Order: sequence, then structure tokens, then C-alpha cells
Amino acid sequence: MKKLRVGLIGAGGFGLIHLNGYTKNNNCQLVAVASRTNKHAKYAAEQFNIPNIYVEDNWKEMLRKENLDIVSICTPNYLHYPITIEAIENNINILCEKPICITLDELRSIQEKLLGKDLIYFTSFQKRYNPLIPIIKEIINTKILGKIILVRYYFSHYGPYKSWQALSEEKWFFDSEKAGGGVLIDLGVHCIDLLRYLIGEYAKIDGVNLNTSCINMKDEDNCNVLFTFQNGTLGIISVSWCNEPLELIEIYGTKGYIHLDLHSKKPLVFGPKNLEKNVYIKKALSHRTSERNFQHLLIDHFINCILKSKQESPDFSDGKKAVEFVLNAYSFKI
Repeated sequence: MKKLRVGLIGAGGFGLIHLNGYTKNNNCQLVAVASRTNKHAKYAAEQFNIPNIYVEDNWKEMLRKENLDIVSICTPNYLHYPITIEAIENNINILCEKPICITLDELRSIQEKLLGKDLIYFTSFQKRYNPLIPIIKEIINTKILGKIILVRYYFSHYGPYKSWQALSEEKWFFDSEKAGGGVLIDLGVHCIDLLRYLIGEYAKIDGVNLNTSCINMKDEDNCNVLFTFQNGTLGIISVSWCNEPLELIEIYGTKGYIHLDLHSKKPLVFGPKNLEKNVYIKKALSHRTSERNFQHLLIDHFINCILKSKQESPDFSDGKKAVEFVLNAYSFKI
């Protein structure tokens, strides 16, 4: 079977994770990489045996010339939109890092461009691929906890360029025009996506507070969002670039609760104690951290959808709703 021709735009740290995922999938052939600097493009090409390199703004030439089946977009946020539009016009399936763009106008434009196109579009919400998450969804759907009344998602780390080593010297995360916001648009999109997957659609944002406390930047490095789901469940998302790396999900129902520590080897705490007899709780307690990288699992799913010509989630709509949530929250700042 003919292999899918893959190109990458943005050969930074996340781009290298994407490339590694594609190399592990036998249906893919890496044919081109584009990056802002020749240094990063050349490094990626050498590491993954990629024959064609494009630098600076030559990603357009790559999309038009290389007859790609797939492009992974791993650039700074402000470039997601123009690259996506160019990829759609060249009939290339898209895997885009989050946030998929940074304005409502960009969202509407991409949505219009995708209409009538037989393309597979994935938003890079890899947290859905933690094997524990479907088990938690089963716990919620089977009403072991009763009616879910409140959920809280807390997500923090030390901030960009401290929690991970960037390859680029461009500190674009702290530039409002390039990032589209602060910690909420960076981490909050993951939180609302995972909560939408577990609980359902959100209905409205009820309130926001935020501040800038540890990073010299215009936008927020701490933020809380209060919101309500369509089913009446109350939600809280708290994100920070000023704290220890933590990722905690709390789910409270009328018959019990679960706390998830997604960074722990024993992630589940629950109550009351008699829930330990439940088959899904037992399944969650026996869960062990996957050896597979969640991003690679997402890439395998993406490839499978292309081969089947069947769009599945996390799709453009999922990425769109996450960005809309964040932009709606930012409107409370005015």
C-alpha cells in the first residue's frame, strides 16, 4: 500500500514529538520539514531522515510542491491560521497543535474553507488518549457517582521555557499578538476539551478572575474560570504558569466523588469506600501508566481516520469550541 506523504511545519520540541510519532506508524513517509531557521529544519531532517528542507516563510512552497497527504502544524499560535488555510487549499489533511487559532474571525474562516472538502482535520488534544480517561467516562456515564454536580480541573507548571527547554530563541509565548493570550489559551484549551469529553457541552461562562504574578508579561499567568455545562453541572478551570507541575481533576456527584492526579502512578482517590466494589472503579484502580506517548496514540488514530476516510474526534469542532471558550472568558476582562 502506498504510504502517506507527511510534512511538518515547526521543528521545535513539539514538532519533534510529532515526527517521532509518524516514524512509528508504518503507513507514513516523512518527506519534508519546514522551520523558521535552517538550524532547526536541518536538525529534524537529520534525526528523522527527511529529504526536503524549507526555511523561513517557504512553508507555502512546501505545501504547494511536495504533494503531501498530511501536514502537522507545530508553529507559534499566530501561524496556525495562515498555514491551515494554505493546507486546505492544497487538499492536505491537517493535524494542528492547540490552540488551532487565536481569533473568532480565524475560526469562522477555517470553518468556511473546510466546507465541501473531503479532508481529515485533527486538533492535537492528546490528553484524551490517556487510557484512564475512557474509564472515568464510563464511571460518569453509568452514574456510579449519581448526578454529577461539580467538576474542577487544575493544571499548572512553571511556565514556558522553564518547564521545558525550547529549541527556538523566540519567546513568543509572552507576546500577546503571537500567542493570543496567556496561560488560559495555553493550558485552558486542554482542560475544557477533556471536561467536554467527560461531562458534555458547556452552556455559559459565569465568571473569570486572573492575574499576572510571576512572569513579566502583559497577559495572565494565573486564571480561574467558572462555568456551567448544558446539563447543569458546575465547572471550575484553574490554570497557572507559577506553580509545581500538577494536573488534578475532581468530579463530585450526588452519590460519590473521584479525584484524579494525572501525574501520579496511583492517580485515583474516591469516596465513599463502598465504591471499591464497583467494576469500573476496580478497573481504574488497576490502571497503570501507558508506555505509549499519548501524542503518538493520537497520530495513529489520525492516520487510521485518513485511511478509512472517516472524520472522528478530536476534530476541528473540538478545537473551535475550546478556543471559543477561552475567547469568551477573555471577554470578561473588559
